[in-house]
Amino acid sequence: MSLLAHQTVLGRCLRSSDMERTIAEAVHEFAIDRERLREIGDLVRGAGFGFTRQVQRSWCMGRTAGAAQLTLSLLTIEQRRSLVGDWVDGGGGAALDVTSEAAAFLAFVGRHLPDPSHELSVCRMEEAAYRASAAAASFTPPVLTLSDGRGVPLRQGRGSMIVYFFTDPRRLFAAITAGEPLPALGKKGFPYLFAPGLATLRRVASCAEARLWHRLEVPTSVPALRAEGFSRRRVMALLAVGAIERC
Repeated sequence: MSLLAHQTVLGRCLRSSDMERTIAEAVHEFAIDRERLREIGDLVRGAGFGFTRQVQRSWCMGRTAGAAQLTLSLLTIEQRRSLVGDWVDGGGGAALDVTSEAAAFLAFVGRHLPDPSHELSVCRMEEAAYRASAAAASFTPPVLTLSDGRGVPLRQGRGSMIVYFFTDPRRLFAAITAGEPLPALGKKGFPYLFAPGLATLRRVASCAEARLWHRLEVPTSVPALRAEGFSRRRVMALLAVGAIERC
């Protein structure tokens, strides 16, 4: 068994929620003999390794929770512990790319929240901010011409999102800041656009912009969009800020 294989098995055991299964899988993957298997078993079941696992888990949970403070602050203690714990048990909390993992964790949290709800709106907002911020680091506004996009499929920008609030966002965040009960959930959605080319990464979106963004869940060409009633000006404006992009 090579040194690299030995270190790989220990690393997996450090993060695993089921060490026995991890060791069993490693036996087949690395052809571990009985003597080395016994040595590894003694090591990972020891008190020292157990303490290291506890420290690692605590660090990952703290890191994960810190990346979504606002969203988690709106949930019960039990919900927070469960969501963060499930994420870490699944291998989360230790990625080198903190921004991308934070966005992925918030997407995970969002799947467990009522839709619609103020909690989900705030969760989507934090996720969108992370995604737009990450994309902004390498975003370059495209050079657009009058003929740009003809026949070229467009799609939603990978660093963009439309987030809906179900009350005036100023009322919502004023209540959160003051620790007051959240406003009643309204029927009307207030759409906000997050995109890497926007100066503040976000702005209010028009209903037409929101419809266009959602339409491009399926890639579509500019002529096809115009045939459906979307103006070329609006398409080009969203292209310019990275809300939509060429395929």
